[in-house]
Amino acid sequence: MPINEKIGEIFDFIPETNLTEDYFYEHKGSFPVFSGQTDELGIVTYIDSYNQSGDCTTVTTYGNNAGKLYFRTGNYTIGRNCMGIKPKDKYKSEINMKWFSFKFQGLFYKLRIGDPDGQRSLNRMLIENFKISIPSSHVQERQLKLYEKTEKLKQRVDQISMEMEQFLKSKIAGFKTIHHEKIGIIFTLEGGNSGLTEEFVYHNRPSRKTDAISILSGATIQDNTLGSIQKDAILENGNPLKIYSSPTILVIRKGSAGSMRYIDQGEFTTNDDAYVMIVNPEWKDKIDLRWFSYQYQELFRNLVTSKSDNATFSKEYVEEQYVSLPDIKHQQKIADNLHKLDTIIQKLKDLKKISTDLMECEIVECQ
Repeated sequence: MPINEKIGEIFDFIPETNLTEDYFYEHKGSFPVFSGQTDELGIVTYIDSYNQSGDCTTVTTYGNNAGKLYFRTGNYTIGRNCMGIKPKDKYKSEINMKWFSFKFQGLFYKLRIGDPDGQRSLNRMLIENFKISIPSSHVQERQLKLYEKTEKLKQRVDQISMEMEQFLKSKIAGFKTIHHEKIGIIFTLEGGNSGLTEEFVYHNRPSRKTDAISILSGATIQDNTLGSIQKDAILENGNPLKIYSSPTILVIRKGSAGSMRYIDQGEFTTNDDAYVMIVNPEWKDKIDLRWFSYQYQELFRNLVTSKSDNATFSKEYVEEQYVSLPDIKHQQKIADNLHKLDTIIQKLKDLKKISTDLMECEIVECQ
């Protein structure tokens, strides 16, 4: 029989666990901590303990992605900007939580409150009092197969995009050298903000879109961000945020150390997991940053301390390395072609978004 009840009558809600960066550092392990971020499927770190187990749906409670649902299983902890949803005991055998995570994604987005163009949030009381209908188990199974089929198409798009990006990261063909100079002469490598932790960002959320600045970091080398923060936030050391303007290059310092990201527009801030490469004034008309980020990606990856997840990127070592530059017009011609490939990749990502939007539409069928 279908279940027709308020969400709060069907499910228990699991609140977030307030864990600090120091706790994460002291308790490294193999159990995931899920948070409200959407990068890496919301896994913020791994620790040596857990406080939840079994099938569950987590929902992002604050930020640009408020309302985002993820299916979880196994042993885990629910962290910041996130809460869990589990069926009450009497409904456990009647609800497939993986199906629930697909089926009601659109609804949870609709239940967000706040500025549509700014930071959104979820009101638990509003969610608990919303009435839903849950069909029989066999209907859930049929619908889940449709969702999973679309999910496989998304994964195929991801694979094609990744292959194209790997091609873009390979070294470009040879050229006639016009300039041969140390990286430290051409660029100033500036470290990001120390102390820009998840906890600090949580307590300095922007109240208005006009007061927000996007946060990029080594954890988000692709187009997504760590969210945003109040522009005039003061760090614990008393310093204001360092805010950077494009065009520039962001370089990961830890983990995927040496990976570069060309930033072509807008302002942003970053944490100390990354360096920002700022072109020195006398070199601005001699270098195209899009070209440089692709031409020397392989070199930068080879300048790290190791090939492990603990690899680091030494600023001092990198600054002493020599690079060769062709004529600026040659750089720009290659950069234009690279931009065309970037555009194709973006179209693939747009296709993925369309697939995601379709998945977030509620499947309706006869019971």
